[in-house]
Amino acid sequence: MTCSERLLAAIEAQQVTIAEQGRHLAQQAEQIGLLVQSVALLLGEELGNPDADGEEPRRLDLDGKPY
Repeated sequence: MTCSERLLAAIEAQQVTIAEQGRHLAQQAEQIGLLVQSVALLLGEELGNPDADGEEPRRLDLDGKPY
């Protein structure tokens, strides 16, 4: 194997490693996003103030839309 062939093989191996790390980062970002959304929803439910009429507070999603 020549020097240039070994260099090319090392570069290809590095590209595979970088692509795999990118997939892991994407998975972690998705999981962190879901965790942040869950915490925000839980905090929103705990901080909701009941109306003076004793009605349940309106439930809103992160965009402020009722659900």
